[in-house]
Amino acid sequence: MIAIIDYGMGNLGSVAKALKYLNYDSVITSDPNVISAASGVILPGVGAFAPAMENLRNKGLDNVIIESAYSGKPFLGICLGMQLLMEGSQEGLNLAFSMGEYVSGLGIIPGKVRKFNTEGLKVPQIGWNRLVDCKGSLLNEGDYVYFVHSYYCIPEHKDDAAGYAEYGIKYCCALEHDNVFATQFHPEKSGEAGLQILNKFAMRTRQ
Repeated sequence: MIAIIDYGMGNLGSVAKALKYLNYDSVITSDPNVISAASGVILPGVGAFAPAMENLRNKGLDNVIIESAYSGKPFLGICLGMQLLMEGSQEGLNLAFSMGEYVSGLGIIPGKVRKFNTEGLKVPQIGWNRLVDCKGSLLNEGDYVYFVHSYYCIPEHKDDAAGYAEYGIKYCCALEHDNVFATQFHPEKSGEAGLQILNKFAMRTRQ
């Protein structure tokens, strides 16, 4: 069973529907015990970084997420869920949990989250974009996938970057570190290419 974490800010139904289409069992949950017992974990996300971190802490989910990420079980962050894995973000500096120039994240992947500063391009980036320089085990070079975001991740260690996209700048749009995977784009909204990514991830929960 794959646990899809419900902290009040995720595109939960679409992720669950995509997994069902691929014949994988999943449960949408905010119960730490269910998350701990799951064979795999997905941290989705739509919205802003600081309120998301506040929700995770208020619901007591931050610790179980960190434990799951270090447990060895397959773990996938999607969109805001990818950003939350980082040490901190520029988004929401006027809210709680700030640390200098960044709002504190989960700190699972070393690195920070910054806002696009791309002259002549609309922010947020909304629409399809091409994956380039892919080395992650879930991605296919050249696939087009669906993005909705104003911020992007800068991993401290380049080896954690699994793939890139270009939007004014070339930026990291996917992470992979041991059992932890993450995509800035939405695989559940990315057609056949996204389903292949979800299937590769979910297959690992059966190994």
